[in-house]
Amino acid sequence: MLTTFFAVLLSAGALLTYELVVYRQAGVTEMRTQADLITRSTAAAMELKDPRAAWENLYLLKQQPRIVAAAVYGPDGALIASHTTQPDAVNARIPANAAVWGPRFSGSMLEMTQPIERDGQRLGMLYLKARHDVWRRFSDFAMIVLAVSAVSLAAAFYLFVHLQRRITAPLEKMTEVARDVIGSHDWSLRAPATDYKDLDVLVDAFNRMLSECEVRTSELEREMVTRQGVEQELRHADHQKDVFLATLAHELRNPLSPMTSAVALLQMPAASVQARDKALVVLERQLRHIVRLVNDLLDASRVATGKLSLDRGRVDMGELLVIACEMAQPQARQQALQLELHRPADALFVEGDAVRLTQVFANLLSNACRYTPHGGRVDIALAAQAEWVVIAIEDTGIGVEPAMQERIFDLFEQADKTLQRGNTGLGVGLTLSRQIIELHGGTLSLHSEGLGKGSRFTVRLPRLLVDTLAPAPRAAPPSAALLRPLRILIADDNVDLSESFADMLSAHGHHVEVVHDGEAAVLAARRTVPDIALVDIGMPRLDGYGVARQLRADVRTQGMHLVAISGWGQDADRKAAIEAGFDHHLLKPVAPEDLAQLLGEAHRAFEASRPGELR
Repeated sequence: MLTTFFAVLLSAGALLTYELVVYRQAGVTEMRTQADLITRSTAAAMELKDPRAAWENLYLLKQQPRIVAAAVYGPDGALIASHTTQPDAVNARIPANAAVWGPRFSGSMLEMTQPIERDGQRLGMLYLKARHDVWRRFSDFAMIVLAVSAVSLAAAFYLFVHLQRRITAPLEKMTEVARDVIGSHDWSLRAPATDYKDLDVLVDAFNRMLSECEVRTSELEREMVTRQGVEQELRHADHQKDVFLATLAHELRNPLSPMTSAVALLQMPAASVQARDKALVVLERQLRHIVRLVNDLLDASRVATGKLSLDRGRVDMGELLVIACEMAQPQARQQALQLELHRPADALFVEGDAVRLTQVFANLLSNACRYTPHGGRVDIALAAQAEWVVIAIEDTGIGVEPAMQERIFDLFEQADKTLQRGNTGLGVGLTLSRQIIELHGGTLSLHSEGLGKGSRFTVRLPRLLVDTLAPAPRAAPPSAALLRPLRILIADDNVDLSESFADMLSAHGHHVEVVHDGEAAVLAARRTVPDIALVDIGMPRLDGYGVARQLRADVRTQGMHLVAISGWGQDADRKAAIEAGFDHHLLKPVAPEDLAQLLGEAHRAFEASRPGELR
């Protein structure tokens, strides 16, 4: 009887507690749902500062007799609108930016506040107060439980033997399951169901708790696996960064060393003319190598960010490969390599950017020549398939091991990482080449039988039928030589660059003036009104954009030819220069031939605009 009494008491307590918690949670959920609906519908009224609309939203609560008060307060705590069935149930003001609280039970009332927000901005506060019948329901349920308990105790003497097993067995099984879970961490274990109603609620709650623990544990395990993968990727990226910095330092030291020696040779008074000429050749060659390194990095960045644009047109792949082979011939002769192009009699066309495609095949041929031993062979085969143009570049070089044949296309990845590899670049070329080919809708792949067995790079590009595109217009001939000297203004805070430009242009017979800040550039242009102004974008006192705007706004200088020379070369930078008033945008370093061609075009445009007038 004592065991039965405690069992009944325990069951009654569990049921009452469960009912109290569930009913309170249901009331809170209902209150939260009502608050969410009101705050969403009132947010627009708060943004428009429409108290009537806010009041109308609260007035709809009259259909909810349980809610005795509701109020909307502004961001400053002032009362905007209210609805109440009890006097003095709503405060006229609450502290501005008051903390959100609730839901909370107070006697027979349930209160809560909820912020009214839109896009993360707090627009006000909602206050709700409602009746709840938790205690009445609790007392009714308690009476029922007590009545059942009394009947159960009265019949306990007769049913004790049968009820004892039905009550204690599930509890013992739950205890056993809990012990097994703790020992094995197997959250899939469950306590068996029982046909005894009160205990079945307890068993079901226990099993639902195990299910929740199983779900949470699985989520944690998956998150741990994901984090481990991310951590591995971060470590790999950090390793690539270290490799890149080391490679960049190596590749920059290689050209800088001969450049330093060449400068020292030029400074020697006793150096011969032949030695000085050779030093100039070394300086030019190594400078072009540094420019190529920087351009490769910029192109790889543009492709990775989706900012690389293609100037598409009809491209004869046979002619393009001839040009690429001519570019690779000096390197092939230096290595005594046989470089041979095999092309069909019929022309094969693709739609693409001839400059970028030439860049790709020049890079592939350069790699093939670089990694092929002295006296080897490099073959380029051009062929057509049904819908593809296929170019295969096969060499008898050092080859690539199988594990490296796909990773070699990763950024900063190189097959030969030995100290004897020499000046081989940053490991950007193959990554950039594959990305450019993929932008053309094609593929670039590598096959090698292994180390020492050569390599074959295969490029597949969509084939273009001859009659699907009109013939590409012929390129305009290069600018003619200048007919007369020009007055040129150079504005750049880099003294060495501006002076070297001035010396080069003065050697061609032009009249050059140099300034080193934006305000001086504006004053000089207004004083002399030059034919053309070369203006740097980043300058002290006034940037290049400001210089262009002021010159375009002045009647005396608005007809000048303005050229921006900058180290910023993104599309947005070019657009900003044109919008500021520049006619051209050149990217540093500027090649002398590009500058001469631009000056020739400016001269012809100037002569055409002022026919017959001599200056």
